[in-house]
Amino acid sequence: MWSELPSELLHLIAIAIGLCTSYHLLFGLQSVRESDLPPELLQLITQKQTNHVDYLCVRAVCKSWRSALPKKPHDLLCQLPWLLLPCQNESPNHRGFYNLADGKTYRLELPEAYEKRCCGSSHGWLVMVEETPAIFLLNPLTKARIDLPSLSTFPNFPTEVLFKNSRNLNPSSTRSSKQRFIRKVRVSADPSLVSNFMVMAIYGTEHENLAFCASGDIAWTIIRETSPPLNYKDIMFHEGNFFVIHKVGRVSNCKTDNPPSLIHVADPPPVPPKMGYKQWYMANLNGSLLLVGRLRKYHVPGYGYETFSFVAYKLEREESKWSEVESLGDKMLFLVWNCSHSVSALDFNRCKGDCIYFTDDNLMVGADFIWEGHDFGVPDFHGGSVRRLGLLLYRIKQPRSPCTFFYEESLKRNWSSFILPPPVWVTISP
Repeated sequence: MWSELPSELLHLIAIAIGLCTSYHLLFGLQSVRESDLPPELLQLITQKQTNHVDYLCVRAVCKSWRSALPKKPHDLLCQLPWLLLPCQNESPNHRGFYNLADGKTYRLELPEAYEKRCCGSSHGWLVMVEETPAIFLLNPLTKARIDLPSLSTFPNFPTEVLFKNSRNLNPSSTRSSKQRFIRKVRVSADPSLVSNFMVMAIYGTEHENLAFCASGDIAWTIIRETSPPLNYKDIMFHEGNFFVIHKVGRVSNCKTDNPPSLIHVADPPPVPPKMGYKQWYMANLNGSLLLVGRLRKYHVPGYGYETFSFVAYKLEREESKWSEVESLGDKMLFLVWNCSHSVSALDFNRCKGDCIYFTDDNLMVGADFIWEGHDFGVPDFHGGSVRRLGLLLYRIKQPRSPCTFFYEESLKRNWSSFILPPPVWVTISP
């Protein structure tokens, strides 16, 4: 009976329910009458939703709806990454999540993330680093936590300095070596679905090396360091393997066997050196390994540095060579130092393809830095001006006393363009 309703009608009902329940969550209404909708009709309606947030809002209406709908929807389209904003002093137990799909900022109660730094995001889980040597996976929706081996199991982990990860309190020119020890972390599979997942990390205070652990391990396994050190910049789990990229663009396959090893995959792409400074990322584009170079210029008045363009190359596996990508098609890339994602814009009305969404990837985290927290936006892949994200409802944090050791113009800066510490793209999933 219900399945015979026109698809257009079901879609309109889904939109109406999403709007009503979003209003309920945003304004903190405490009582909502339970619906008499039959479970089968409710499931048909949610199948027409394309926004993960609306689905979560529907489940939050009442107990009967929560019992009728699964935590993890089976037919819902891929969810866009959310922009995880830094905590604010007036509400330290909440974190803001900017949703690109509807242009709204949602505040979730998440005391588990207070004074902790997010150094990775995979399969809906955040990788959080504590003030202690603890590092763990956190699902921001279910609040589930999975502890990883202590950072003290690294042979060269600094123990003399405490973390000051994300409080934005101590603007000074000295930086804790501890807060920069873990640079980036990737998880091979969703810990909600499998128990035998792997975790790969880039670590180090002077050089960026590799380590990994399996679920249930009590210590991290260090991958043999080369001489001179290679300084790895990104990790990607692709086709059942971890791939890593060196700062000049050389890609290797990281094998977690006993002993672990690195297998050369491809040399750096043929990028003209005059293009400027390049920060390399890896992503998945239609099943192919994609290498993306972020081009920045430095000594920009009032800002210090600025991203002005991107280049992209697809790996031709049979020849171990790179071919330049002229267009991303309908895809959107989300790039930041803690993760990278590729999503089709065809699934979302407010988004357009052939774009790259990026945030500030300066790794001087933990305290106010005189220029970090401004270099984020959306440029078209083929160039043009960088559009700002619509974070109008989020109050920009300002440092108490900007460090003037490097740039005296920091005192004259318009701090309304800065978010401190810089926000990061994350994925969320029940």
